[in-house]
Amino acid sequence: MEETTNNAGQVKIENQELRHKLTKRNEQYLLGLDKTLKAANIAEERREEIYNRMMKELVNAQKTGKTARQMYGTVAECAEKLLGKPEADASERSADWLIAVDGGLLLGSIFALISGVSLLGANKGGAVGMGLISLILNFIIGGLAMLVISKFSPNPDAPKGKKGFGKYIFATTGSMLAWMLIMTVSMTFLPASINFELPAFAYIAVAVVGFVAKVFLKKKYHIVGGIL
Repeated sequence: MEETTNNAGQVKIENQELRHKLTKRNEQYLLGLDKTLKAANIAEERREEIYNRMMKELVNAQKTGKTARQMYGTVAECAEKLLGKPEADASERSADWLIAVDGGLLLGSIFALISGVSLLGANKGGAVGMGLISLILNFIIGGLAMLVISKFSPNPDAPKGKKGFGKYIFATTGSMLAWMLIMTVSMTFLPASINFELPAFAYIAVAVVGFVAKVFLKKKYHIVGGIL
């Protein structure tokens, strides 16, 4: 019993030293995790063992600019894994196609909703809704744009000059411009016979289905690595 107590004390002292080596962001991550594990009634000795392992991994990972969020997922995802609840490995980025579908459903649904609401609030012969082909393209191109942006997400904890803000701004600007250009061309030059307008409630229905599908897929596949 005395030896076990001594070991626990040594781990606690080592954790205090390791904590000083963490970046502010990683330290905040562990504070959030500690609150969650305390609420789940995890014993202090067990929590200290968990933090000891994690902090050793984080101190090494910080040298290459990795963060706790990138390694373990969100605080909630990390806690669920530690508590033994079924959860996908949140430290790994999801497949590109999942991130693209997730982003496409979000952006496509937002603009479908905007089109529907605009038509509902417009006078007859006023606003023009997005055509069917443009609506479909919006989901596809929006998803690809979100995928590209997610691949260039900056890392605030990386060494100076390697944070990636420049690449992120360039990727975001380029993706949004390409998206806007394709949408403008489709709405301007595609004939109304194939790119026909839908009723206002049809756009709203598409938006609702899109939002529900996004939530369902994100929960089912535990999509990690997207923008939202």
